[in-house]
Amino acid sequence: MIKKEKKQRLVYSILRLSVLPITILGIILTAYSQSSVREGMIFEVENNLSGIAHNLISLYNMMDAGDFSYEDGRIMKGETDFTSDYRLLDDVKNDTGADVTIFIGDVRCLTTLVNKEGKRLTRTRVNDVVRKIVLEDGEDYFSQNVDVVGASYFGYYVPIRNDEGRVIGISFAGKSVKSIHTSINYMMQGNLIICLFVILLAGFLCNISAQRMVATIHGIKNYLARLAHGDFSHKMPKQVLERKDELGEMGEYALSVGYSLEEMVSRDPLTKLLNRRAGRIQLEHRMGQKCFTIVMGDIDFFKNVNDTYGHEMGDEVLCYIAGELREMVSDIGFCVRWGGEEFLIGYDGEASFMQEMLYRFQKTLQKKKFCHEKKEFTVTMTFGVAEYGREEDFEKTIERADELLYYGKEHGRNQIVMDSVMAGAWKAESLS
Repeated sequence: MIKKEKKQRLVYSILRLSVLPITILGIILTAYSQSSVREGMIFEVENNLSGIAHNLISLYNMMDAGDFSYEDGRIMKGETDFTSDYRLLDDVKNDTGADVTIFIGDVRCLTTLVNKEGKRLTRTRVNDVVRKIVLEDGEDYFSQNVDVVGASYFGYYVPIRNDEGRVIGISFAGKSVKSIHTSINYMMQGNLIICLFVILLAGFLCNISAQRMVATIHGIKNYLARLAHGDFSHKMPKQVLERKDELGEMGEYALSVGYSLEEMVSRDPLTKLLNRRAGRIQLEHRMGQKCFTIVMGDIDFFKNVNDTYGHEMGDEVLCYIAGELREMVSDIGFCVRWGGEEFLIGYDGEASFMQEMLYRFQKTLQKKKFCHEKKEFTVTMTFGVAEYGREEDFEKTIERADELLYYGKEHGRNQIVMDSVMAGAWKAESLS
């Protein structure tokens, strides 16, 4: 339980370091983008209303090039009477969605604005600010909050000039604040959804990356933990070694440390086989295995080799035999230098298969000629083979294999003695 909590804390720490800054940055960018969207929308509204107000003047000029005037209750444009003629204004509103008005002086004469009863809001006046900026100063004016009979509008005002350039009226285009805010809010909501999606996606990807990182660290930790307990059979996870970053390098360094420790702690320095301590660890890992065979082997008359040809030649014989045994077992078992010229083989299979492999090994060893000072000699080995039974511990199986080995030693050597052959040792053909 403690280990699990430690792992979770590491995940959370990585997520805090990665997701929290992204979230904060996302919030800042979202707030900034929301402000930018609002400002952009307002700027767009201003340009749109400006274009409508200017185009309204151009449309009336196309219908009559004369000046606007208000005489005896009649609204004139040159020689054309526009009194109560709202067709052009209504067409503009239908096309653009904006309310439009023509002021003559400061009086609203033609308009699409209506009151609650549906009557057009004519003969009302502009406020003092608009009068000052547009009528007196002759400048365009944009407001984000124009009060039109109690309703708030975005409004754009453009001065109307006569042929002499004097300001005689105002062209107005406006949209209700409510409709603009609805559009702005819609845009901001879409922008907010996109920002939140990006933040969540970034958080999700960071979480996946953090989980993989923690899994990698956990793999390295497990590998080192097994090393600490003297277990060198545990492999570094493939996902660690496939990484191309610092964690991958850590895995490679840990693997190198494992190899070095294995050489120092688990390997016999001469033959490079597992030593006795490491062999026992391998046996413990196979405790309860359904099918497993233990072989005890000993070089026949090895003392004579040392006495006759010297210890260096004896070491050469040991190294050769160790290499052949290792190659024979490969990845389906393990080989141990049990002591001196004695070897233990652990085989992940039935004794009958092990017997066949040992038979081939003995024939190979028989053909091997060792040479010392132009003198050739050969060596043989005797093996005792015992199949592990789950009702006994490995010590008992080793003891049985050892007894079989010494049975073979006492009955002619150069033999492979099986559990079932205690009455008469099985001897390899052509080996005498």
